[in-house]
Amino acid sequence: MIQQRGFTRVGQPRQYRKTAMKVFFVHKCIVLVFGGFVISVRKKLRLQVRFLYNFKILQHCRPSNAVRSKKMAHKVWILNLDDFVFKSKALDALKTHSLKYIQLLKPGDFCVLSPLIHRDQAFLDYMARIKKIEHKNWVFLPKEQRPDESLVAAISRDEEMLKKLRRLCAMGYVVIPLIYTKEFGHLSWLCENKLLNNSIAVQEANNKLVFKELCKKFGIPTIAPVYEAGMNKVPRILATLNPQETYLLRRPFSAGGYGNIKGNLVDLLPLIKQEHKEADFYLERYKEIYKTLGSLCMLKDDEVSFVGIDSQLIHKEAWEGCSFPFQRLPKGILDEIREKSLMLACYYYGKGVRGQINIDWAIRKKDGDLKLRALECNSRYNGFGLCLRLASTVYGINRRDLHFYMDTKMRFAPKWTTQKLIDELDKINAAIPFKGGVVLTSGVEDGKAGFCFIATNAQDLATLRKEFKRHITGLTERPTRDWE
Repeated sequence: MIQQRGFTRVGQPRQYRKTAMKVFFVHKCIVLVFGGFVISVRKKLRLQVRFLYNFKILQHCRPSNAVRSKKMAHKVWILNLDDFVFKSKALDALKTHSLKYIQLLKPGDFCVLSPLIHRDQAFLDYMARIKKIEHKNWVFLPKEQRPDESLVAAISRDEEMLKKLRRLCAMGYVVIPLIYTKEFGHLSWLCENKLLNNSIAVQEANNKLVFKELCKKFGIPTIAPVYEAGMNKVPRILATLNPQETYLLRRPFSAGGYGNIKGNLVDLLPLIKQEHKEADFYLERYKEIYKTLGSLCMLKDDEVSFVGIDSQLIHKEAWEGCSFPFQRLPKGILDEIREKSLMLACYYYGKGVRGQINIDWAIRKKDGDLKLRALECNSRYNGFGLCLRLASTVYGINRRDLHFYMDTKMRFAPKWTTQKLIDELDKINAAIPFKGGVVLTSGVEDGKAGFCFIATNAQDLATLRKEFKRHITGLTERPTRDWE
């Protein structure tokens, strides 16, 4: 029975059972007669029907209230940002971005941080306050992490940490990473962890090269690699590549721009020789991009839904923020992004992926026309998802009413410390007459910090940013363009 706001499976009425048994008997006879041919055809039809069911039904239906009310498990977040990047940049990624992912936590959650990073206590206390984390000792640290090993590896060889994680898993907690890796799969097994996701399917979704192949099957244009090499394979750059042309050296698994290095072949060749021992990589021709967008889909056990489209702030091939909602493009392109995002999300749903799926899109200008290209898929929490989480947990704003602007690298006068910024934001938020506010998303480092502005409409969002500029002196904002 399909309802307007959901679908449920119900038992067959009694009057249909006899007919159903007859159909079943006839079907069995046909199978016996035609043998494997019929079985093969039936399997193909079933696969087609399953895909259409996921894509056509799930995007329009919502679950019943009874299903939605299911209690979600508390989580232990492994903030393994070092698994996103080249080893040469791993420590920088941990130091720069680890604390901002505390925004993911809900009351009752824990997180595991690297012992190598500086923990800004003022920022940790601030996050605990606004996220209503009341239990003590909610931050875990492994005893030791060597500079040449990952956070997950450090946890895996810490027996006390493993005992603690096993106890929490036995209590119903779920250990979850920022990004799924084979190494985390081993840690999950050691902890007797009950994963909410198909780990292998998530790894496949996060692989940029596999994603490009999937897009090719679905007829979705991408930026094709011009060269790729696997780990421990001797890199031989194709002679047909122009040594003076600009390329992007990319890792199939990366985030935040840490896996992207721009340059010509003369610049990139030493890095290629060095990095191929560590991980797979590929080369893309560098193309000027008019606009980078992100689309977000939610994949729950009983629902696949499209959240919306955000505009991304990109600086030197690195992500530095985003804003939502974004609608300043022709409706045809926005509809195409929605359609293709749902198509890919339903595919991953069928593979067992749950949670958030974020797809990055490039808008290029060619001969005056706008061309859409799929860039990559991220089956994890990104900036878009973090803002959704902040809006719902701090201000009780759902995604249908949400407007936000996030900038992770705002510059301001040196006098501002983390605590001084927190005190000033408290004053700003207490004075605004509407629902929403400003959230500090990272502590102060080198005169920079991250902020998220949250409101329920565009006008309130603009007012909030104006008030912020009035209070925070010495502020240097990036120049904005008409499509941001």
